[in-house]
This record gives sequence, structure tokens and C-alpha cells, in this order.
Amino acid sequence: MTDLRQEAAALAAAARRWLEREEAGGVGDLAATAALRAERREPTPRGGIDLFGQPLPEAPKAAPEPEPSGVKATAVESPFDDRLDPADVTARAEIEQASAAVLQAIATEVRACRLCGLCDTRTQAVPGVGSARSGIVFVGEAPGADEDRRGEPFVGRAGELLTRIIKAMDDAHLIPGVPLTRDTVYICNVLKCRPPENRNPLPHEIESCAPYLRRQLAALRPRLICCLGKFAAELLVGVKGTIGGLRGRVYRYQGAKLIVTYHPAACLRNPSYKRPVWEDMQLLAREYLSD
Repeated sequence: MTDLRQEAAALAAAARRWLEREEAGGVGDLAATAALRAERREPTPRGGIDLFGQPLPEAPKAAPEPEPSGVKATAVESPFDDRLDPADVTARAEIEQASAAVLQAIATEVRACRLCGLCDTRTQAVPGVGSARSGIVFVGEAPGADEDRRGEPFVGRAGELLTRIIKAMDDAHLIPGVPLTRDTVYICNVLKCRPPENRNPLPHEIESCAPYLRRQLAALRPRLICCLGKFAAELLVGVKGTIGGLRGRVYRYQGAKLIVTYHPAACLRNPSYKRPVWEDMQLLAREYLSD
């Protein structure tokens, strides 16, 4: 009887972790939208461009859908006192050179960090990878098993998809004159150490680790930040809400514009997210090119 109870408790804990990660990835947005369409007997929208820039058939016009549940964030509609960080090649080269030593020093601190209990379960800390050359930063949630083993962010299946997204942006010349690779963008996470069993970050872990991210962003002086998933979005935007409710808007973080999109891991679980992610990459490019 004791064994059966332990097995049931383990299954319940695993199910709870799965639900938490699905909620963080935005699966609730997808379910809510699908339910609304089913109720109205509307077709699934098509048209536009897919994740890798290929055209899709046009969709019939449909009535606007209500915002997904969650806290609404305010779109940027007015000028800001702080100027947008530069995009010209000369200025970015200077920022890249100035930031390199600072980023290295932060990485050394991260690898020695013992501010929370994750230091006891990690294999390696994962500070970040890339450079300030393009002025674009992708911020995810936390390292997974592959990242923990290699000490580099986004190298598992979700990382492979992020690499393909960046390559697709470069192949499509979304930002003319700005090469986009894993070397020219910067990729990092809110947490620098893997949570056990890939569970969601805990509030005290985010509080302990967030200063490293903020110092990285200060050194990188990005022109545009892309938050991948719920935890990066809530930390840097400063409001809580669903990814569906936060994406499609432009925010500001100090001297950078900031957008929100689904985490690549969510796209692997729910391929329907690939189209909105590609739309968000086009928004990123448009905002990068405009002041």
C-alpha cells in the first residue's frame, strides 16, 4: 500500500510540473483561442508567412477575438526620455568591444555563484553566449539538461529551433546590413543554473539571479530585447499576464525596445505557435529599423 501511495504521489507531482510548464509556455492561450473558434465555428486562421519565411494561404476575414485572460500591458505609444541605443555599425562595434570584458567578468561570477540552492544541483552554470554586435538579445527562462551539461544556453532541441529562427531572419534579410547569427546576437536566461527536473523558477531564485541579467543588459546596451516565454517577459516588462496578451506590443527597457514571444520549447510542444513567433520576428526587425 505504501508503494502504491508513493507511486501515486510521484505521478501527481509529475503531472503538476507538466501543467506548470505548459501554462508558462502559453498553452492556455492556445486552448482558449481554439475554444472560441470552435464555438463560433470559425476556421483556423491562415495566411501571412510561416516560421521560415514561406508564404501561407490567405485566411477569410473573421471578427476580432477578445484578448486572452490575464493582466493587460500597455503598448508604447509615446516618445521616451531615454534614447534608443544605436544600430549603426561603428557604434555597435564600440559597444561590443567595451562589453566583452564586462560580460566575461559577469560569467566568472555566475560560475562561482552560490546565492541560491541551484548551485548544489547544477553541473555547470550557464552565463550566456554571443556578443553585442547586432544589438539584439534573446532572453529565455533557465537552462535545461543539455545546457547544464555544456554550460551554454539554448543548445538542446529548443535551442536548435532558436538557431533556425535566427538563421531564417538572416536568410530573409529582415534587417538589411546586419548579419544575424548566434555570434552576433546575445542569448541568455533569467536563471543561470538549471532547476531540478526542469521545474519552473522559484521567486527567490529569480530574485537572486536577476541582477546578473540586468548587468549583462547594461553592458550589452541592446537596441532590441526579445523575451522568450513567461518568466523573462514578466521580469523585464514588469507585469504579469499570458504570452498571448503580452506579445504583439512594444515595450521599453532602459535604452532598448522590448518584445515578447513564445519560448521555442512551447513551439515544439504546440507547432501552432510557430506562425505567431515568425510574426514577432518580423515585428522585431521593423522596430529595430525604426526610431
